[in-house]
Amino acid sequence: MRSETEAEAAAMHVQGGDSSEGRPTVGDAAARLAQDTAQLVRHEILAVQSELRAALRRIGAGGAMLGAAGGFGVLALWSAHETALRALESKLPGPRAPALLGCAYAAGAVALGAAARDRVRTGVQVSAEAFDEEDRSVADGPGISGRDGGPG
Repeated sequence: MRSETEAEAAAMHVQGGDSSEGRPTVGDAAARLAQDTAQLVRHEILAVQSELRAALRRIGAGGAMLGAAGGFGVLALWSAHETALRALESKLPGPRAPALLGCAYAAGAVALGAAARDRVRTGVQVSAEAFDEEDRSVADGPGISGRDGGPG
């Protein structure tokens, strides 16, 4: 049977702590910590990759469904256009029905384009103001004009 010191030395040797006194050195502990950290990082990277693959599969399926929905939407608009054109052709002679529909579509496009332009401009202004405010708070330093409103 081994003595207690020999058993402790053998255990330290198995754990990578072989020194002249039978005790682990700081270098051994640092090496073990580095090894454990690298193993943990590899494990976390693999977990993130797995989650990312699953999310991308869901996004891919959602994107395909969204594309199909867009296709069906175009077909529905085309059907509505044809219905409106046929209804107008019975009331307006010749090329007036398609011209009227074209003008209505153009007016809708102009109105939506103007509204979109205004929204984009507002968004750009708000973003620029937020960046300016952030630049001022960074330039002033912490605690002078923080977001929490407290004195620093």
